[in-house]
Amino acid sequence: MSKQNKNIEELTSRLILDNNENAKELYAANKRVVSKNEDTEKQVAELIVANEENALALIIVNKELDVQSNESEKRAIELVNAYKELKNTDRKLAHQKKEKEKRAAELIIANKELVFQDEEKEKRAAELIIANEELAFQNEEKEKRAAELITANKELVFQDEEKEKRAAELIIANEELAFQNEEKEKRADELITANKELVFQNKEKEKRAAELIIANKELAFQNEEKEKRAAELIIANKELAFQNEEKEKRAAELIKANNEFQQSEENFRRSISESPLGICIISVDGCTMYVNKALLDIYEYKSLEEFRSIPVINRYNPECYVQYLEREARFDAGKQASDYELSIIRKNGETRYIKAWMKEILWNDIKHYQVISLDITEQKQAEEALKESQQELRKFAMHLQNVREEEKIALAREIHDDLGQMLVALKIDLGLFKQKVSKRRESIGLEDMLSKFNNLLNLVDKTIKTTRRIMTGLRPEIIDSLGFIEAAKSYVLEFEERYHLACQFNCIISELNTTLQQSVALFRILQEALNNVVKHAEATAVKIHVNIYENKLILEIQDNGIGFDENHKIRQDSYGMIGMKERVILLEGELIITGKPGKGTCVRVEMPYTG
Repeated sequence: MSKQNKNIEELTSRLILDNNENAKELYAANKRVVSKNEDTEKQVAELIVANEENALALIIVNKELDVQSNESEKRAIELVNAYKELKNTDRKLAHQKKEKEKRAAELIIANKELVFQDEEKEKRAAELIIANEELAFQNEEKEKRAAELITANKELVFQDEEKEKRAAELIIANEELAFQNEEKEKRADELITANKELVFQNKEKEKRAAELIIANKELAFQNEEKEKRAAELIIANKELAFQNEEKEKRAAELIKANNEFQQSEENFRRSISESPLGICIISVDGCTMYVNKALLDIYEYKSLEEFRSIPVINRYNPECYVQYLEREARFDAGKQASDYELSIIRKNGETRYIKAWMKEILWNDIKHYQVISLDITEQKQAEEALKESQQELRKFAMHLQNVREEEKIALAREIHDDLGQMLVALKIDLGLFKQKVSKRRESIGLEDMLSKFNNLLNLVDKTIKTTRRIMTGLRPEIIDSLGFIEAAKSYVLEFEERYHLACQFNCIISELNTTLQQSVALFRILQEALNNVVKHAEATAVKIHVNIYENKLILEIQDNGIGFDENHKIRQDSYGMIGMKERVILLEGELIITGKPGKGTCVRVEMPYTG
């Protein structure tokens, strides 16, 4: 029994050693598989990073490898379990010597075959099966279980009864092991077939991986080309961006220039449309293309269409239309007038005078003519008024010259007729009186002498009065001494006596502070107004009022004569009126003449008065 036990122990120890070696080889093979798997995983990771498009295929391949690795691990676990069962069976075989020896020999042969098959399987598994980290842990468990078996075998040496029992169990277990070995052989054949398939699959995977690597290289090359193309596109985009910036700058400049041009054009259009001068654009064939508001206002038209609708003959007066036809004839002959004057008829029938300038221009790149019109009606009226005023002044100057001559003639006549005759009569009377005195010294009576002296005194008085009247008519001395009011009263009394007209002089001013020139001007106006009453009014009564109102000195001469129609123009040869106007202008005042037929005339003079 002791020899059998020793043989069983030796056999068991050899089996344990073989199992340990197999476990170590399996562990080393698993490490190699793990390292290969790690390398494969690194390559797969690199492939995944290099090409995202192939990542899905690599993941699928890795999943297939994981599945196959899991199957290999399961089969390795089954082999380990079989080895464990075999070890248990060997322990049981220690109780039966003969059968143990036979069965041990068979087991040794079978184990050697299994070891050889396992070695082949491990080699193939190391090349094909994807490593599993759990296999290392299971191998460690195997070593622990092997150590436990050694300990158990040592205990079996000291416990024969237990060994016998265990040997009996081992015999039973060996029988089961034989059956299990048959199953293991079947499983081993299946594993070999599976491993071959796995090898083929791994080769296919390697080919696929090689193809993927080539594809990745191609993709990398394409990516490099794409990167180069992208770099070129970036450079081109930068150039395009620079060009776009330049274009934008140019466009901004063009927009700015266009805006400035439009603003300039708008300003030019406004300057033409809102110009105070009338502007008209006419084509070569005489068609009106444009008129501004100022020209429409001159004609009192509302639009260009209305302006066009009115024929030229209706826009000009007859004389101006004849001049227009003459200008057209000269224009057709090549003689263009640059400036001329027009006499137009407005829409309301009023006649206006226009100064026109014509200039050749380009309108929409076509030859046209620009006509600028200036309303000179007021200027014409002022010129006419100036001409009339100049004519009046010339006539007035001639009239003054004639008046001076007439006054000289009248003065000479009065001196000759009145003062001369009186002086001649006085001389004759004095001569006769001298003769009488010399011849009849004794016969002359006192009464006769007194009568002659009285006659002489009367002649002297008349001469003095005539001399004063002439002097007063030329320049009343009372103006210099007493002023306008007293001179006016004196003249009004003399006027009333001479012409037998009822004159009423009303003045509430006690003292009038005026200059000598103002007093003389007012006096001459009063003289002229009263002379006009005598000459033209056919009046029977005259009222003269002198008053001060709102810092104005007012002189008013009112008669009850035949009056006149204010709508009738004053005659140009009315030099008395012209004289009064000129004197009022010198006084910086205003002359107002009003009247109605049959109700008399009122001459009113207003001049500034400060007291």
